[in-house]
Amino acid sequence: MANQRASCKGKPSANFYSNGCRCAGCREAWRVFREEDKKTKNKRGTRRDTPIVEHDAFTREQIMKARK
Repeated sequence: MANQRASCKGKPSANFYSNGCRCAGCREAWRVFREEDKKTKNKRGTRRDTPIVEHDAFTREQIMKARK
């Protein structure tokens, strides 16, 4: 079983490509899948990497606002 690659048997898909099939149809399906996946990943942004800014001291304006 060593070096045995998966075969799509005429039904290409990105899944068969990831399992080892390298026919033209599976390569094209993988290319399309990765392009779509890349678009969705780029839209996520880095919001989770930037924490909410919390002040370590109150400003004069914040103190005056709190007194009202």
